Order: sequence, then structure tokens, then C-alpha cells
Amino acid sequence: MMADKAGAGIVIGGGVGGIRAALDLAESGYHAYLVDSNPTIGGTVPRLDKWFPDNQCEMCKLLPVFDRDDCAQLCLRRGLGHRNVELISNSHVEKVTGEAGNFKVTVATPSWWVKPERCTGCGLCAEVCPVETPNEYEDGLVVRKAVFVSSPQSIPNVYCIDREACTRCGECVKVCPTDAIDLDLPDESREIEAGAIIVSTGFSEFDAATMGQYGFGRHVNVLTNLQAERLLSATGHTEGRLLRPSDGREPERVALLQCVGSRDAARDYCSTACCMYALKEAILIKQKRPETEVTIYYMDIRAFGKGYHQYYVKAQELGMNFARCRVSTVRENPNSFDLKLMARSDDGSDISAECDLVILSAAQCPSARAGELAETLGVTTNAWGFIQGQAPWTTRTNKEGIFVCGSATAPADISDTVIQASAAAVEAVACLGAPSRVQGDAGTAVTAATAADAVASAAVFICRCGQEIASVVDTARVAEMVGGLPAVTHVEEVDFLCLPETLEKVGEAVAKAETNRVVLAACTPYRYQRLFGETMTEAGIDPSWWQLVNIREQLAWVHRDQPEAATEKAERVIAVSAERLASQEQLTMTASPVEKRALVIGGGVSGMVAASSLADQGFETHLVEKTAELGGHAAGVRYSLGFENPQEFIDRLRGTVTSSKLIEVHTETEVSDVTGHAGAFRSTLLATDGTESQFEHGAVVIATGAADYPPSEYGYGNSQRVITQRELQQRLTDEGLEKSATVVMIQCVGSRDEEHPYCNRSCCSEAIANALEIKKQSPETDVFVLNRDIMTYSFREAAYTRARDAGVLFVRYEEDDKPEVSAGGDSVTVRVNDPVLGGRLDIEADLLVLSTGIVAGDNAGLAGLLKLDLTEDGFFKEVDTKFRPVDTVIDGVFVCGRANAPRNLDEEIVMAQAAAQRAANVLSRPELSSGAVVSEVNARRCSGCQICVTTCPFKARSMDDDQRIAVVEEALCQACGSCVAACPNSAARLRGYQDKQMLSAILTAL
Repeated sequence: MMADKAGAGIVIGGGVGGIRAALDLAESGYHAYLVDSNPTIGGTVPRLDKWFPDNQCEMCKLLPVFDRDDCAQLCLRRGLGHRNVELISNSHVEKVTGEAGNFKVTVATPSWWVKPERCTGCGLCAEVCPVETPNEYEDGLVVRKAVFVSSPQSIPNVYCIDREACTRCGECVKVCPTDAIDLDLPDESREIEAGAIIVSTGFSEFDAATMGQYGFGRHVNVLTNLQAERLLSATGHTEGRLLRPSDGREPERVALLQCVGSRDAARDYCSTACCMYALKEAILIKQKRPETEVTIYYMDIRAFGKGYHQYYVKAQELGMNFARCRVSTVRENPNSFDLKLMARSDDGSDISAECDLVILSAAQCPSARAGELAETLGVTTNAWGFIQGQAPWTTRTNKEGIFVCGSATAPADISDTVIQASAAAVEAVACLGAPSRVQGDAGTAVTAATAADAVASAAVFICRCGQEIASVVDTARVAEMVGGLPAVTHVEEVDFLCLPETLEKVGEAVAKAETNRVVLAACTPYRYQRLFGETMTEAGIDPSWWQLVNIREQLAWVHRDQPEAATEKAERVIAVSAERLASQEQLTMTASPVEKRALVIGGGVSGMVAASSLADQGFETHLVEKTAELGGHAAGVRYSLGFENPQEFIDRLRGTVTSSKLIEVHTETEVSDVTGHAGAFRSTLLATDGTESQFEHGAVVIATGAADYPPSEYGYGNSQRVITQRELQQRLTDEGLEKSATVVMIQCVGSRDEEHPYCNRSCCSEAIANALEIKKQSPETDVFVLNRDIMTYSFREAAYTRARDAGVLFVRYEEDDKPEVSAGGDSVTVRVNDPVLGGRLDIEADLLVLSTGIVAGDNAGLAGLLKLDLTEDGFFKEVDTKFRPVDTVIDGVFVCGRANAPRNLDEEIVMAQAAAQRAANVLSRPELSSGAVVSEVNARRCSGCQICVTTCPFKARSMDDDQRIAVVEEALCQACGSCVAACPNSAARLRGYQDKQMLSAILTAL
């Protein structure tokens, strides 16, 4: 008899994919163990400053929207704190036994010889350490000590010891003020029971030194793209200045070389993100120093993601150069350390160029321990060592209960990694037992009420942090001043507030002093907010009545040379906190019930996958399709790359959906009205026969698909010999092709132009799939593919190689020199300039095939009902392309598939799973709770002008038409304060920031 399933999941790899997967499990009510081999989480992402296509850092958008007080709302570059996520850092999975639902996972944690609970991050150990070794965070550009912090941004700011570099001299042990270092500290191991395992181990950068022709490791001014990122990063050792390692000067000529370690015989795949990373680095270089000459050497610019082609156009407008070739050699001038590049262009001519700095776009390779981990888990890998997904379910492995996402399974961009992580989570939940959600609480209700009504009596604890604070701030003077404040009844200096024994004493002191408010003047909230919060709760102090003041980082560290000013500032900020607490109101959290039912709009593959994924988690789902049949555009797809029989898959999926007791299918029906908010929507459905029905639901998934671009170019519609790729596929499947025919394909018809400035992502794959089928049926047929760039990213590259090997001819053309077509009667002539032959090529074609684009459907009506934004191209807009790619600005409403942007069929499937998981995060809650700080309305001051309603970016405000005042749906409010700034009558305010309280604090500061 099978044991009950475990109610927890384990995520291996703490990069962006692992964080997303762990948070999705946590938000659905399950305990998530997040295991990473590094001392801190984040993977590669914290080493980067900005991400395309908006050149911003928005990693914090991964954080939960609902019940946000369960999770520290702080920068994810520094750390993650969620009550349902347990971080196990500096660890690796050593052994796995059991089966789906009941795995036993042994996690080994080699000792880093530092007790994290005692380390204050003072850095005295690193100061005395005599050993220097290359700094991995800076990609070897600088050195670090054998005792170090892995990332300068990481929290906890705990030091660890590199056991391979450490000489055990003991100097660090001698200077540690808290006895945190023990060079004999043993390794640890623990066994975890988990129902599912998600692998998100990311990638390793290709070792460019193995390609000696580029001189990496020998030529000092040849860098990898990650090294360039560190130089361009504001957190790097050059503070964002791109400097040549040889002489420290800014380069005047920079060359970026693409496909280093990829798209070759050894690794016949594309690393997916390299072109965009190169464009981003080139843009940053030009923005920082416009006179720099920047050249990108490439084979294809693969700007296929949402907004990526526009980003490519922006790079071109900045005046950088693009050379379509593969550089063969990089040589160094031994005197100047300048570099000379040798290459051969498409037309066969030799290229020679000199530059000051070379940046190599190194390939994504499997992570260092991927093979060993795969063997431990019992999962298969592909020819290049990536964990093999089970198409078309790309996050499934060959072993039930073990799932994979991101670059662990294939080279991936951040947005694709995030989508796959949520998809892996939706698969994992199906293997888990009952949720073990830890419900949040608002503290001790009795204490809270008493504190709200009682006279303020505050205790203040000032941490000296050894000499980290006390060497700058005169803590004794601060304590004396603070002790004289009216609301303060107890003041105490402590040496190290964060140590367990100190916290215990603080809790006892608070209880003994019978105070009802507490100010802790110490360190960063990133590490200590939750730690101190536990102590305060045990002492009977509600979260409303205690505050943490960061006098270490914000005072002692930044004012080391100004002790008098730092001391005076400390007096003021602690006084302000005490004053704020004295007039603090009770911060209560409002909860609203959740309708555990979903609405999925669109019955194509995306809609059916989303509905079936929600049903698998036990949620009733209404699937609405405006046509008579389920299937959408995919109903006409006969084959695609890596997806040999999509119709068999669609038939099975259709059967699953229609037979499910939890899915109600509404065909020939549209959504005519939607009201409400996340957790409590009410929708009206209108069938073609005029029948109306209404139901309530907690979440919405939009999967309305898109339309094929209707071509008018190249004689389409005037000649039966001019067809689209879809029509060709049907002909190849149903009739076959004439022997010895000549077929010409033209790419980018209705895409990557002024009217449709985006790549359709799937067109190149469709063309190559059809070209391979033609060669399979008739090897003697001549096939020409006229293209601008071939977008066979990731493992689709292997199909591109097979097509060339089969004799398919790929001919380049430029946007301003498109092919010319003469189509009349039974003849079609295609003329194109061939850069290889160096002249005009005339092709008499028996068949001209147009790779047509994808355009948005008629989305305006539905967008208006749901109050959603559309892009300029008419697709539904997501909150953030990178970190919230399936979320919309309306909480509880999610988008997937071609409703969001053009995608391949396998990508539609995984995106639908991701949208379903995000919806399940809402539906799995018994209720939605607001944050402690939310917006409120003073009804007496509200004039009903609705400015706050239109201003709110989260649609958390609406109008009460009966009373003509604004109202707030607190579960949706993110406390951004936009309404407060916009309200002309001061009727809007944030709870916890009342006018009297803030004015009093300001006067205290002055």
C-alpha cells in the first residue's frame, strides 16, 4: 500500500528558475526546499545589472502579489525570505530513493567552517586572511580572500571559507569577535521527504580558453560576455566603467564575437540569449561612451523574443556596426596589447579589423555537476549533457515526479526560464499530498488591542555590533538621549543583537519591562526582519508595534569618517522611529474569500492545457471557445520540429478536456461581461443562440490565440503556385510534391517590418520542417530559403544543420533589398541578390512558399471587459517580459500562448501550464489577505472625482456608485501610494502613514 504523498517539494538550483518554482509551490500552500550549491541564491542573474528589452532590473517582480507579508518584500539580488520556503545553501543532492509522491532526498552540506547564526559579516576575518584566489563573482577579473562573501549584495552577509584555498593558518579564528569560525566544523547531511523534485541548475559558461584561436586566457584584452557584464555593472569593481585589463583605459574600438562554443560541430545548438546579451552590452557601451566604435560579428541576429526585434532596431539606431561573418582568429600586438581580427565574409572576401577590446559571447553549457546529478536522479540527458525533456511536455523527465526547467534542460533566456519554472511547479503539485501551508497571523490580538489603546511605552535596544557600529556611532550618547524621550521607558545597549543568546535576553527584557513598543537599532532588514520578528512575537509584541532601524549600513558604514554627524543622525532616526511607534495605529490585514473556480478563455491548445492543468489540481474550470470546435490554430498543424504527431496529441488533449468532470466546455460562446476582482470575479457568457449564463470564479486565464497574417505580397492570391507554409504542410501531408520541382521559400513576410516590428518566432522552424519533409519525399527537389536571419534557437539549430546537409540552400537578403517576384500563369520567377555569389540570382520556381507572420486577434473587446492593456501590436500585455511573463496588470488574470505573442507549439504548451500554476496560486488560498500597509479612503473628504481610480496601476480602486466615493479592494492594493499623490482632497492615505503620525516624526527629525 502506497504511503501518503509528501506535502513538500524540493527545488534543486537557486537561480531565477529555482526561485520562481519554489515561490509557486509556496504560494500554492506547499513547503518548498530550495537547495543550491552556492552560499547565496540567484545564480548568474545577480552578476548582471540590467536585462533586455528595457535595460532595467525588475527581479523583485518575482515576489508574491497576494499575502505578500508572508514574504520579505526586498531585493531578490540580496536574498529570499518566505515562510513556506526553506533555503539550503552550499549544499548538493547526494542520493535519491523512492518514487513520485514519496521521494527521500539526501542533501549533503559541506561545512564552510563558519557558523552562519553567529557571523555578523564584519569582515575582520577577510582583512587578516593571507590567501588570495580568483573571485568567481567577478569572473576572475579580481581576487578575493580564502574567507569571503560570495556576493557583495548577498544577505545574509555571512562569510564562508574556501576549503581548497584555505591554509588553516587560524588568523581568521583569532580575530572573529563572535566565535563564528571553527576550522573543525563537521560536514552535515539530512534526509528530506518530498513528493516531487524540480531541477533548475542553470548553466555553466563555455570555457572559451579551449578555443585557442580567440586567445582567451592568453590575450589580456579578450574577455567573455560575463566578464564584460561585471565591468559594465555598477556593482562591479570598476563601478560600471568598461576598462581594458591591460592598461585600465577605456577602449575606443570594441568587437563582440558571437557563437563562441556553440553552433559548431561539437555543440550544434544555439545558446538562445547570446545575441541579445551582446546587443545589450553594445547598447550600454554606446550609452556610456557614444564615441566608442562597436562592432558585432555574427552569423544570425536571433532577436526573436517579445520586444527583442525593436531592441535590435534601437541598437542599429545608436550607430554600431554589424558584420555577418564568423571570426577565425584573434591576434595580439605584444607591445600595445591591441587586437587584430581575421574573418571571411559571406562573399568570400577576407576581413581584417583592429580593436582595443574583444568580448566573446560564450555558449551556455550544462552546469558543472549536471551529469553527476542526472545520474543521482536517474534522469536521461541529451547528446550535449542537458537533461532531456519529454516532448511536447518539455518540463517532464523520463522519471515520474522529477521535472526540469530553464537552462538545465536547454539554453534559455530569463523569461523562458521563468515560464518553464511555473510549468514545472504545476506538474510537481500533481505529485504532492495535502498542502502544508503555514498560515500567516497578525500577531497577538490581545496585545495589539492593548497597545493601540494604552499609553505608549517603548523599549529601545541599540546594537554596538562589536566595533562595526560603536567605532563610528557613540552608542552610549545615543542611549542617553533616547532614554529622555517621552515614550521611551527602557533603553539598553547590546554587543551583538543578532546572536541567539542576545535575542533571548532581549525577549526577556521586553517582557520584564512590560513595554508595548520596541525599537531595534541594528542592521539590515534583509536578514534580520524575520529573525527579530520571531523574538518579538514570542515576547508578545505585534508586528505593528516594533521597528528595525538600520544604523549599521545606513549610518556607520557610509559615515565612517564623520563620527559626530553619524552619532547625531543615529539619535534622530531612532527618535523618529520611537515617535512613529508612539502614534502608530493598529495595522490589520483584511481577508476576502476565494471562489475556487477558474475561467479559461480560448479553446486552442493553450486553453485546453491550462484547463486540464487546473483540473489536475482539483479546480473546477469553465473553458470558453467562440467556435464550434476545440483545437485553435494547432488543429491544422501536421508536424513541427520536435513534435512529430501534434494531431495525436491534440486529440488526446481534447478527449481529456471533454471527459473531465471538473471542466465545463462552452463552445460557440463568448464572454460578454466581467466584474469583480481576484478571488471574486463574476462573468457572463453569451452563446451564439442568445443563451446567457453567469458564474463566479477566482481567476482568469486568457488563451485566445492569434491570427495568421493575410499576405498580399509576392503574388499571393493571384497565382496558385504562391502559397503559405501552412498550405504547403497540408499539401505535403495530403498529396505530396511533384518530383524534381523547384521550391522557393521567402521568410519574414508580414513580420520584422515597420507595420509588424517583431519576429514571429515559429516561421523559420516551420520553413525548415517543411524543407526537410520535401527532401525526405523528393531528395532531388531544389529548395531555396530566402532569409534575413534564421531563428533556429536552442536545439532547433540541429534541424537547420540537417537541412543544409540535405541540400537545402539558404540565401540571405536585406530588408531594403527584398526578393522580387514575377508570378503569372504557371510560372513564378524569383530574383534575389546573393551575397555569396556576389550577383543577382534568378530562380524559376514551381512553387513559391511564403513564411507569413502572426498578427494579434481582435482583442480590444475582451481587453476592455477585463481592463487590460494591449501592446502596440494588439497582443495582451504582461506585467514584465522577464519576471512576470504570464501575469497581467489585473491581479488574478493571466495570459498565455499566442494571445501574448507569437510562439512555437511546444512553447504555447509550457506557457499555458505556467499560467495555470499562477492561477492555482490564487485559487489554492482559502482567502486573499491584504498587506499590513494598504490604501484607505476618508469618505468625508472624497469628492468622487475618480482620479485615484484611473491612477491606480493595480486596479485596486473602484467607485461606489451609490455613495459616490472611491473604495479600495485591499487584497489587490500594493501600497504604491499613487492614489495618495494623485488625490486633490487628501482623501486617500496609506494605513500606517497617517498625517498626524508623519508630521510628528518630521518634527522630531528636525
